[in-house]
Amino acid sequence: MRLLAAIVLLAAAAPASAAQFVVDVSERTVAITAGFTGAELVVFGTAAQAQGSVGEEHGVIVVIRGPEQPTVVRRKERQYGVWANHGGVTFPEAPAFVWVAASEAFADRPLAEVLARYRIGQDFLAPTPAGGDIGALDMFQAALVRRKQVNGLYSAEFGRVEFLGEHLFRTRVMFPANVPVGSYRIEVFELRDANVVNVTASALHVRKAGLEAAVFRFAHDFPILHGLVAIVLALMAGWLAGAVARRT
Repeated sequence: MRLLAAIVLLAAAAPASAAQFVVDVSERTVAITAGFTGAELVVFGTAAQAQGSVGEEHGVIVVIRGPEQPTVVRRKERQYGVWANHGGVTFPEAPAFVWVAASEAFADRPLAEVLARYRIGQDFLAPTPAGGDIGALDMFQAALVRRKQVNGLYSAEFGRVEFLGEHLFRTRVMFPANVPVGSYRIEVFELRDANVVNVTASALHVRKAGLEAAVFRFAHDFPILHGLVAIVLALMAGWLAGAVARRT
């Protein structure tokens, strides 16, 4: 109901004769609790240009990314009959999550091709490593993206942006159960022919809530005490299991 009301307000505020580029999201915070299995959000708004009125390549692309964090990609090699990690590359600012959606004009074309043409999101397709020149860099970059895609954290292809009439659009984004906590950036681009004509960005936060949040804060604020508590609990669980086994 809240989302429907927001879309209606956007429609009222942006009549067809004087539409503006306005974007919003159904929720600004994703709460991760003990039973978290994923979350769905809706990004919606109005495009300044009417859908299909100019050229074949008019539409909207939505990119959600974050948080940036150091990521190490290692290469396994067989040595003395044993597979082991040998060498690696550190990407200091690789986004932990990237999701991309596009309207009909772009959605059926390869994701990398469209993003490269409009220079959108290239740092997640080819993140910059730490240090200088590194041999076989393309291989490590491809391995990073492939690993993220397998875990459901990077888009392998476009999601769909739907137009509801000439100006109103929306898209649904799914956050998987393993989505990292942190701050995310929502970027929405309005494209016309070979140009980005409008762009807007806003923040989104993924946070732990309830008991999960309390344990998370305790572990980060008091790591030594957290470790001691974990050891004590493990010893108590072992003693209790042994006592039950002896009685039976």
